[in-house]
Amino acid sequence: MRTLFIPLALALAATPATAQQRGSWTRAWTASPWQATGGNVQTVENVTLRAQVRVGAGGEALRLRLSNEHGDVPVRIGSASIKAADGRIVRVTFDNGAATATMRAGAPLVSDAVKLAVKPFELVEVSLFLPDRTALTSVHGAGGARTSVSAPGDMTGAASFAAASTLVLRPFIAGVDVLTARARPVVVAYGDSITDNTGCRNDAPVICRWGDVLGRRLAAAGKPHVVVTQAISGNRVLTPGAGPSALARFDRDVLAVPGVSHVLLLEGVNDIGNANAQAPVTASDLIGAFRQLIARAHERGIRIYASPILPYKGAKYYTADGEAVRSEVNRWIRTSGAFDGVIDLERPVADPKDPLRLADAMQGGDNLHPNGAGETAMGEAVPLGIFR
Repeated sequence: MRTLFIPLALALAATPATAQQRGSWTRAWTASPWQATGGNVQTVENVTLRAQVRVGAGGEALRLRLSNEHGDVPVRIGSASIKAADGRIVRVTFDNGAATATMRAGAPLVSDAVKLAVKPFELVEVSLFLPDRTALTSVHGAGGARTSVSAPGDMTGAASFAAASTLVLRPFIAGVDVLTARARPVVVAYGDSITDNTGCRNDAPVICRWGDVLGRRLAAAGKPHVVVTQAISGNRVLTPGAGPSALARFDRDVLAVPGVSHVLLLEGVNDIGNANAQAPVTASDLIGAFRQLIARAHERGIRIYASPILPYKGAKYYTADGEAVRSEVNRWIRTSGAFDGVIDLERPVADPKDPLRLADAMQGGDNLHPNGAGETAMGEAVPLGIFR
């Protein structure tokens, strides 16, 4: 593919938003960072990373949230840009107009506001130029919408470039905020790979994340709520696995998100499936953890809903003992009244002939992960009446 450059005077015509702008910032897209380790750590130098994300709300200006939260050394951003769906490119600045910035070790970095209008559910491209030798440690899965890595040089002003390579992980990009006329309530879909679905392509013909399905339903119904996904493939509730546990990351991924009104929780199958004699997990363990999440949400006036854990009979880590734990936890979710309500994402994907198993038409074949049809059915099962 031929690399196309646009003169910076034109390509970067949009300017930083001024402090006089009126409105409220709404988190319109999120990713929950986790720490790449071992063979997952890739190192780059003098390249531009470009990743495509879909915003769940429209607005007149944008700002980026970057993350070096799992890095132990500072990371220098040589330049950054955002490209809108119509091809407009705007230079992103930091600290009141600086073209470069440093992400400090263990910390996030929020950009200046930039004037760039976007519509709900549009794709935007975020580009980061990394001039120094940089280990990509704070990442999120992006297998279905890979991150492009340029040939050497700053390509943040290029309309397109031929990728020298691609990454199945998305480094450093943790959020996109949009400036809306009034404050928008935010719904967090919270969970593991069943909620994250990192294999989902941005151009997938069937929307293959249930939170995205719900976001579009809310918009079509005229409700102001915006849905973001804070989930990690392989995540567990109780202990670190892939990324911090759900208990550990709740403050960062839920309580710290501006405007959160609801949390929709679907997690626990990885705790059950990975349990063994050396690291047993009981129903009481999971129920106690869920009570903690409920208490922490309610401290902030946030409503928290949960789904029963989905069927997983036939999955590689299925056991009869694990099924007994799942059954007990699900009974508690449905009947205890501890949550503000139950969103039943289990029934739409369960096999009517064998409810312990995902229906063949609703899964990808591993007896654990719903496919696009299953994710769509789950998103359509959330009652819109809980959002008020």
